[in-house]
Amino acid sequence: MIRETFALFGLTLRDGLRIWWLAPVVPALVVVPELIQHIAEIRIGMFESKEAFKLLADDPRRMTWGILKVVGLVLAVLATVRFWGAREQGQRWWDVRGVHWKALAIAIVLLGLTSVPEWLLEGWISADAAVALTAVITLGTLPLIVYLVKALAGGEPLALRTAFTRGWWPSLRLVLFAGATWVPLQWLHGQNHSWAMGQPEVVVWALMVFDALVVGLLATMAGTAFHHGGQIKQTGR
Repeated sequence: MIRETFALFGLTLRDGLRIWWLAPVVPALVVVPELIQHIAEIRIGMFESKEAFKLLADDPRRMTWGILKVVGLVLAVLATVRFWGAREQGQRWWDVRGVHWKALAIAIVLLGLTSVPEWLLEGWISADAAVALTAVITLGTLPLIVYLVKALAGGEPLALRTAFTRGWWPSLRLVLFAGATWVPLQWLHGQNHSWAMGQPEVVVWALMVFDALVVGLLATMAGTAFHHGGQIKQTGR
């Protein structure tokens, strides 16, 4: 199992890059708004100093694009999952008819309900107890992520029961793969901003173009980790 896991993680790293030339529009969903936000940040002088960065962090001229960037990031991750699922089925990834919409809706609703206990108990339990409760609920419902990923990817439908009987290792593997790719890229994303502070404009532009590509890679790596890591070998429903 260890060898298989490492091999699958290697495929995740490879395919997280490969999607850039197989379907460049997928990373573009987040790269474009990220780059436009950086253009706005440079124009308002956000990288002139650390003080300017803090002062302009909530400037509406960048926040509007920030919201669109977050939307683009979510869409790029979901599109990556759909791309690999559709590719396995010989479908076009943008053809959403292959998505299992009922299962997707069930997964979203159930994942949303996981926050209800903490909300109902707010003010009745301590902060530490709330954190512990959230951790327990999160761990106990991890297979829902596998169920959601399979619904989005398409192919043979996955029964909710199967997700909870055979999806524990895939769900944990999914989290491990996503974390192993997300954490270093997120660190690089933050460092790009630090490196840009007070630099000549040409250096700032170069770093911010590079940063937009890093954010795109964040999305494709995460989406690929979700799909590849969450695979369940089905022997029946």
